[in-house]
Parts: sequence; structure tokens; C-alpha cells
Amino acid sequence: MDATQATEIRTLLLEAADAIDRTNAIVSALDSDDRALLAKPLDEISSALHFELLQKLYLRYPGLAEEGEGWNGATA
Repeated sequence: MDATQATEIRTLLLEAADAIDRTNAIVSALDSDDRALLAKPLDEISSALHFELLQKLYLRYPGLAEEGEGWNGATA
């Protein structure tokens, strides 16, 4: 994977995280049975996205974690 691919992956993962956050907001307003059905799987997906996928990406490309306009994809 090169820096461009890593940036694209990061962008898509962050979009997915935003979608999960919006979904969690809706799920939290559901009745208790429906909330119980969906809340745990959503939390598991969110945890995997943040603490496995993004973490691995940031370990490989540390600059992505604090990406600014000047980031050039260099690895440490």
C-alpha cells in the first residue's frame, strides 16, 4: 500500500465511522428491544474500526493520524 492508498482507506474508514455514529444516535432512540438488538453489534463494529483498522493504518503511516495539508505520506 502506498501513501495515496492509505489516505483513501483512511477517508473511507472515517466516513464509515461517521455513519456508525449517526446510526448509534438513531438506535439510542429506539425502544429497548430494538436498541438491545442493534447496540452491541454497532459498538463492536465501531471498536474494530477505531482500535483495529485505523490503529493499524496509523501505525504503518503515523502521519495519517495527524494528517494536515502538508502530509506527504512519509513513514517513520
